[in-house]
Amino acid sequence: MSEVIRLSEEDVLTVRRQMAAMSIAGKDAFGQVEPVDYGKFSSAVNRQFTSGGGLYKYKTLSEVSANLFYGVAMGHSFENGNKRTALVSMLVLLDRNKTLLVETSEDELYEMARQVAAHEFVGNIDARKSVDEECSSIAKWLNPRLRSLQLGERVLEFRELKETLTELGCEFGKPSRNYIKIKKGQWMVTTGYPRDKFDVPLNEIKRIRKKLRLDEAHGIDSASFYDFEAGVSKFVNQHRNLLRKLADL
Repeated sequence: MSEVIRLSEEDVLTVRRQMAAMSIAGKDAFGQVEPVDYGKFSSAVNRQFTSGGGLYKYKTLSEVSANLFYGVAMGHSFENGNKRTALVSMLVLLDRNKTLLVETSEDELYEMARQVAAHEFVGNIDARKSVDEECSSIAKWLNPRLRSLQLGERVLEFRELKETLTELGCEFGKPSRNYIKIKKGQWMVTTGYPRDKFDVPLNEIKRIRKKLRLDEAHGIDSASFYDFEAGVSKFVNQHRNLLRKLADL
């Protein structure tokens, strides 16, 4: 098992500063951008690095992610936006480790954050559990939702490519002079319109994916594009609404 890449204090501060610069959750969403208590902030981030006898206590990616999220969300080291900072920091940590959060809706992620904030995530609201028990519950929730990023292209017949793109919400126009337009929302690309069993070149598949924002850079890795066994949740790329909801917790 490869060593998990963890976020430093400066990494988390960079995440927060960038979020604030983007006004990602509304005007004046964060109050003071820097921590109001650097001691609490340091403790929050460094939960990931807890160790004993020279060995990390939390070794798996789900454990490290859970402890980073919990530490930042519940450490209350920032004036406002602790849970939102925790969420984006966790997603950055997963990305650093070439891992995607899949099969998870915005509503599910919101509910996870809400329950964590209320100390309800362990499933027993009558007796507060220890921090380690709460983090363990988050890690167990994350575990089946994590999948390693898979890169690369493979040849598809045009028929297969059309089925794949349709499954991902794309629409095909009427062919014109051996060309056809493909749309996904505001994005559009024109490609050749060959026979159904014609092999579409790798470079053309790569170009189509990029134009339609269905590539790795936009949260759709090759496993998601070709196989659909676990689609990347929309919030990974478009989490603005979720962050606004989290602001009300």
